[in-house]
Amino acid sequence: MPRGGPASQVRPTVIDFLLMTNCEEFSSSAIVPSHHIPKDLGCLVLFEPLAPNYEKQPIRVGTDGGNKFWAPPNRKNAYIRDRFRARLFRWEGGRMSDITATDLGKKQSLSLHSVATIFTQWQDTTHLLAVTFDAETKDVAEENGGWKVLSFDHILQPGTQGRVYSSVGVAGAQQQLAAPGSPAWMPQLLPEIYDYDARQSTVQPISAGLIGSLPLLFALPAFSAQPDLLSSILVRHMRPNEWLHHNRDHGRRFSLIRFAAEIADRVSQDIKERGMVVSVYLDPANTTGSTAALLDKLQNGGFGAFYGPSKA
Repeated sequence: MPRGGPASQVRPTVIDFLLMTNCEEFSSSAIVPSHHIPKDLGCLVLFEPLAPNYEKQPIRVGTDGGNKFWAPPNRKNAYIRDRFRARLFRWEGGRMSDITATDLGKKQSLSLHSVATIFTQWQDTTHLLAVTFDAETKDVAEENGGWKVLSFDHILQPGTQGRVYSSVGVAGAQQQLAAPGSPAWMPQLLPEIYDYDARQSTVQPISAGLIGSLPLLFALPAFSAQPDLLSSILVRHMRPNEWLHHNRDHGRRFSLIRFAAEIADRVSQDIKERGMVVSVYLDPANTTGSTAALLDKLQNGGFGAFYGPSKA
């Protein structure tokens, strides 16, 4: 069973130093962070492309306030997993290295920390849709209402004068960021619909950056460019506590060679939907810096933001 979970949040009795309106919307992390990701903190991250199999389940359409949108399959047998394009990375000290060639065969012996399945569908569905498990292992329809849009908890960063984390998950209390996102990663990592709405308050909060579910935090940059650029984008642009902006087209709509379910022929298609299973494992080569407790602390903000605010 995955060991990772949502951030543990404790609402303070007094936040007299939070100089902004609507302070009841914010909670405070119980962890006093170091604000820096240690060099030996690490994990393994597996990205496995997942496509709908419409022969198993017809296209689904959801509704939201009268608006219709595309929805991923909700049956576990209605997907095509593209194992030929699966990539395994080592994340250590905030940096990525592609280790697919040497370590992909060890998946069955790895210790799972957390996993999520994420879909995007451009442009009819403006949000990212996710569940916190591998959608090929159980029917989404039977799990707490099915697919969820990404959402956020707003968490006060301890030891600061009102800086607020946006903790990404699928059961957050808020639909938008707690404060304006950094130009380095907004809207490159998150669609614009998630950005802070300045109409929420007369006093603009100060962002502490993104924290939260590790599979979702790793998925965001994977969607930021086309699938064939996954390795170069992650290796070159992930840094400790920050994301380095790139100038590539986003990957929330893309062209690829899709493998049909029962035939070996490759058919080139320009498709709107894109999905993946992102699994976070403990790194067996790093027994001191890759533990469930440390990864839980990381996603709860115990080492500062995963993707920090603008340094400007």
